[in-house]
Amino acid sequence: MKLEYLTHDKIGLKKLKTSCHLCDDMSVKQNAKTYSHCKDKDLPEGRESFKDHPCYGFLQLSYLKNQFLYVTSPPMKCLFGVQKSGFNNFQMSLQFTDMAQDETMGSFYTFIETLEFEMMKHLGLREDEGDRFISQIKHDKKGQYEPNMLVKLPFAYNKFETDIYSETRSGLNLLQIPNFTMVQCDIYLDKIWKMNDSFHAKWKCRCINVL
Repeated sequence: MKLEYLTHDKIGLKKLKTSCHLCDDMSVKQNAKTYSHCKDKDLPEGRESFKDHPCYGFLQLSYLKNQFLYVTSPPMKCLFGVQKSGFNNFQMSLQFTDMAQDETMGSFYTFIETLEFEMMKHLGLREDEGDRFISQIKHDKKGQYEPNMLVKLPFAYNKFETDIYSETRSGLNLLQIPNFTMVQCDIYLDKIWKMNDSFHAKWKCRCINVL
């Protein structure tokens, strides 16, 4: 599999749609939970959204006919290669480099940021509840470095669900991408989950082109 080159300028965020799924039984373990689609008419009286429903499961994202929102990133710096965080949890930090000079990079950053605001609207979060949505754009506290975004590499049944290739390198391995390597990726969002009292929509990587 290679990149689809569905760049952010081809995506209209007003076409983003969501549908809520509630947990059928909150008393069972996480890996045994099942979820059912619900509609606005199922909202309890007095509630404007499902965000604080006691059985909130997730908000499913969709774009056009896809149950995902895909986008191809511009070339970005993979700061620390692929890092393992917890059990079978792998992620990359992709840096928004040279935003002031690189118009495409600055536009992509704005796209990611605007998309997060759109998801907050779909959740029904008020302006004073903004801190309940956990951004995947990360800034260092001292402001010394350019921001980066966290991207997960899906891993299931003892294998990665992310393809990797290069037109200039050979012998590639996902776990051996050197620090500060330039990559271009197909990434996607599928669901907005709730953890404790916060909401998370984590980018996942489907394909990596090592430049």
